[in-house]
Amino acid sequence: MSHNLLPAILVLATLLCGCAAGPEPIELTKFSPSPVDRSDYDQVYHPIEGHQKLKFPVGFEFRFAAVEPQADGSIVQRLNESWGSAIKWEGEKRRRRTQGKYVVEATISEVWPGVVYAPLWIYSEGSREGGHEFDFEYMDGRLEYNLHNGEGGFRMRSVDKDLAGHRVRWTIERRPGRVVMSVRSLTDGWSDRLVVRRKTVAEWAKQVGTPPDLRFPPDSIPMFPLTELWRCRSPGWCGTWRPLPPGETIDMTIHGYRFSK
Repeated sequence: MSHNLLPAILVLATLLCGCAAGPEPIELTKFSPSPVDRSDYDQVYHPIEGHQKLKFPVGFEFRFAAVEPQADGSIVQRLNESWGSAIKWEGEKRRRRTQGKYVVEATISEVWPGVVYAPLWIYSEGSREGGHEFDFEYMDGRLEYNLHNGEGGFRMRSVDKDLAGHRVRWTIERRPGRVVMSVRSLTDGWSDRLVVRRKTVAEWAKQVGTPPDLRFPPDSIPMFPLTELWRCRSPGWCGTWRPLPPGETIDMTIHGYRFSK
């Protein structure tokens, strides 16, 4: 082999190895292995409690104890027929950000009919103009990107993908006039992405059947992230619930998070 060719071959081999290695890991913030204090809202997150009649079937609720911190710095959110789990990212809510980049990495134990997995979404609760949301919602093997303005949801994009057992990176980046939502499986490299702009939403708003007042949320409105695992009351959307074996739960592990301006 010519020595002149050797450097080029080594460079090519390095590039090929880099491609095969998949997405680069990022530094994530881990969680405390200690349970959160029910009365302390100055924590990174706080579990949500109670029934939400517009979302849940009768007899289903969020429970504080269904969010379980782990020794490895992750948290596990659990669900069964009667209860599920959710967290408000209280630390971010109190910062009242109008822009920023939100990242979580999560693994779901399995795709179960009737269950909605929402590892990351942002919301304008507590603002002078509430009800705005950018949501990732995954159900029945289908990923949806949804936009809400308090008058019903609009499905911006829908993609079929089996993510059971995959470690997935979920990202929402909010900038003036622009929101980028992206998802990437760190298990097989699959990825998807949606860029939402004011003019895009204005075009969607002209479609027949679009919720009234569909619009891009004002840039001045603070939004913060949430993470949820719940049973829905609409089988036509999320699938028909199938009873779990006794003692089993559906789990969603949040491995860590990263927030930046």
